[in-house]
Amino acid sequence: MALDEKTKKLLKLVFSYDAERADRLRDRKKLLAHYTTADTAMKILSGRTMWLRNAGVMNDFLEIDFGRAATETTIKGDLGARLYEFLDGISDHLGARLLDRHEGHRKHARETVFMSSLSEHDPNDLLGRLSMWRAYGGPVAGVALLFRHEVITTELDIDMDLITSPVLYGGAKEYAEQFEKMVQGLEAEKDFLAEFDPEILLDVTALALQMSMLSLKHPGFEEEQEWRVIHRPYEFSSSRLLPQTITIGGIPQAVYELPFHNPGKDALFDIPQLDLKEILAGIIIGPCLYPETVFRAFRDQMVALGQGNPVIHVSHIPLRQKW
Repeated sequence: MALDEKTKKLLKLVFSYDAERADRLRDRKKLLAHYTTADTAMKILSGRTMWLRNAGVMNDFLEIDFGRAATETTIKGDLGARLYEFLDGISDHLGARLLDRHEGHRKHARETVFMSSLSEHDPNDLLGRLSMWRAYGGPVAGVALLFRHEVITTELDIDMDLITSPVLYGGAKEYAEQFEKMVQGLEAEKDFLAEFDPEILLDVTALALQMSMLSLKHPGFEEEQEWRVIHRPYEFSSSRLLPQTITIGGIPQAVYELPFHNPGKDALFDIPQLDLKEILAGIIIGPCLYPETVFRAFRDQMVALGQGNPVIHVSHIPLRQKW
């Protein structure tokens, strides 16, 4: 949904790290890769929806616990106190209310959040990441769907109740550094911030703390350069993101379907800014047993989406097959 300039400035102050990463995406003309199985990738393209899965059942679910622990030192330490004192100077007890709300988010971080992952991708990389193919390759073919960065850097004309959050790689030290940068930016704009309804400041700062907790990972994963697409249905439901119950790996679970442009389904899904024909830059087929067969299937599906000349690469990394 289009935002006024005043709100944009507020968000850039509070989400300073996010703004830096988004600017870098644009400047370097990066793509965003969604690594998954060929089966799931085909369902995404044919159904024109992407699954947002519960944080508790994803591959890296332990990272939520890591984020909770690594942010705690700062949020309950001197830097946190500095933020709360600053907010109290704008509105009485605003800092304490922020901490109370964050405690609620912290306690229910895994079960109330649904997300999907995208990985920054160099347009000249035709092979994909070996670590990802190890996770999704082998007898079950893996695929990387390559999206143009506009899929997350463009302001949508409609409100989807989604947050895109870049992952910060590090621990308590790295988090504290980014937190302090945010606090310094806010302190320099006290008069500007005082113009806002305190409830808006509470909502935005609470969201920033929540997203940072959900988007902090061990530096060993830094090569992924991940962005997370996050939905919080119990706080902000959306008529466009529909819940479904599916089975993945033998585990029945709820997912939320993030829609792409599909006006034939319903007027709610008339979202031309998310038209796969335009935002899907191509795909990479990971190392697998039958790359030619997978290639033909995806070529046909991409043509059906309206892409006259689909861009499909086959990664020839010699990955050892798992049996």
